[in-house]
Amino acid sequence: MSLLSLRVEASHRVFYRTSGHGDESWVAMSSPPELENNDQFLALDELFHANGLGVPKIMHKDLALGYFLMEDLGDTHLEDLYPANDLAGTTGLSDTPLAQEAVIAALDTLQQLQPLRSELIPPYDQTRMTMEFDLFDEWFLTKLLGCKVTAEQQDLLTSVKHTLITAMLDQPQACVHRDYHCRNLLYRSRAPAKSIGIVDFQDALYGPALYDPASLLRDCYYTFSEQDIDTLLKHYLNASSIFSDSDYDLATIKTWFDLTAMQRQMKAVGIFARLHLRDGKSSHLEHIPSVLNRIVDLAASHNDTYALADFLKTLDQPMADCRHLA
Repeated sequence: MSLLSLRVEASHRVFYRTSGHGDESWVAMSSPPELENNDQFLALDELFHANGLGVPKIMHKDLALGYFLMEDLGDTHLEDLYPANDLAGTTGLSDTPLAQEAVIAALDTLQQLQPLRSELIPPYDQTRMTMEFDLFDEWFLTKLLGCKVTAEQQDLLTSVKHTLITAMLDQPQACVHRDYHCRNLLYRSRAPAKSIGIVDFQDALYGPALYDPASLLRDCYYTFSEQDIDTLLKHYLNASSIFSDSDYDLATIKTWFDLTAMQRQMKAVGIFARLHLRDGKSSHLEHIPSVLNRIVDLAASHNDTYALADFLKTLDQPMADCRHLA
């Protein structure tokens, strides 16, 4: 019997891969019940599994202690299949067919996830969206960088917040995983039918239908070329029962997609700073500069947010002065 520690992400849970005789393996999870919503994890695991999604089967559990033994979904994350990223974000998928196949499978899996309706899945409402956006100001600008946000800059952030949240509320709504990215999705190409394994799904909500496609295609850990993003987004839209027969024009959908991605990326920067300052986890600090660059590029491409790009560019010196980001 062997025990291998697995990568720690942005939660209080700890994972191990345990192997027995032969090729059998399982994943053991320690999830502190006082810090994690284990009841919701179990309820959604059962719901999603019953609807054919690739979530792990729970073999054994001890809710009082927060211990779980689960099916091993494999060790090939989408991130492992992606080609090496370049600084300009021009890396294409055309020369890496397995990566392209996996991303398309992940987009197609959303066609199973998004139609789900259940009282177990709460609404992704404006209050939550507002709280998430404000993480950027509170934890990144104020607490990590020590910025003194002026009244004019605060007005800008308030205006951008309104623009992003309006886009999220105006678009069609669906079941949303909310962390649908390359480190939470596994590609099982050797299964009887090629499939996507899904983890970290316990925070699923009913909200913006473009949120998960934006999480995947405008990932905080990887940059796709704009050409690949356009091609893959069109693949998703053509397959989607939500969008394929709708009257929404592509320009409107692409704007919603970009603004939704921007809200998620700003939330992520705030969470990465909070992980470091509050939880003592510095593993995600290294991603902040690249995510900020992506926000700048997106913000500059839309009339309602271009001023945000100018503001974020002024943070170069505070970031250079910040010892936590060294």
